[in-house]
Amino acid sequence: MGVTAMPAPTPLDPSRSFIAQLGVAIRALREAKGWSQSDLAAAIRISHTSISKFENGHVLPVREVAEELDRALDANGTLLELWEVLNDDPLAKRSTKYFAHESKAVEIRHLANTLPALLQTDDYIRTVLQFATDRLDGNFEEKVAYRQRRRAILDRPDPPLFRALIAQSALDRTVGDADVMRGQLLYMLDQMTRTNVELRLAPLAISENFRDLGLTQIMTFKGGRRVVYRAGVTQDIYITNATETAQYLSAFERQWNEALPPSESITLILKALEEKYPCLPSDLTCP
Repeated sequence: MGVTAMPAPTPLDPSRSFIAQLGVAIRALREAKGWSQSDLAAAIRISHTSISKFENGHVLPVREVAEELDRALDANGTLLELWEVLNDDPLAKRSTKYFAHESKAVEIRHLANTLPALLQTDDYIRTVLQFATDRLDGNFEEKVAYRQRRRAILDRPDPPLFRALIAQSALDRTVGDADVMRGQLLYMLDQMTRTNVELRLAPLAISENFRDLGLTQIMTFKGGRRVVYRAGVTQDIYITNATETAQYLSAFERQWNEALPPSESITLILKALEEKYPCLPSDLTCP
């Protein structure tokens, strides 16, 4: 009777998911030791199936398992450090560092292809987080509370000036159902009436210019110091060099001036509400 060949490992594409970055590292370290997935599973007393899910980027292990993996694979803390970067738990280093900057800023310039976190409703937040619940570690309600604390920055007695430049295509990206999106866009319109909130939509011709930047924030602090934050796939980037931050500021202002003014941005949001997320006559509770 012939021996059945083992299937080849599933190819990993790190760019498809930031969680896959940890899977790449786990697999590389395991293979360097000459271990099978079953060997690693036995070493840290978990199932072979769990190791497979970690390596294929399907699930992010909890911190305790990440620590066990780091020790078993002789990673000397590098695996745990990568886990910290990828984890979105409010107590993770990535989250606490970001909040420490954002909460102290006196002005925040925000550029992204998605709706800004500081202007999201609870329903929208929960829908976004629920999508990743099966993949990421941490307490769901704590993550919701963390985003609510971030949003509350704009409600302080001395709130920062928040200027958001958002790709027009963000209005076409449905998160949850029509009710969630309608509530989200109505809330955003309400926030735009505040003196410390400015939002402009960038039509396709302009948003193409910052498509590859991802989420970028220019945070200005008392005294004029600036920090540019860029959300990365494997790690966040903080730029503090004055020359570089000035270049980002100049680029933002140029695109801000080319984007649709507030009145036209409001018109587009209202159009999206009417055409994509209408209030049906049968829904008597619809705002």
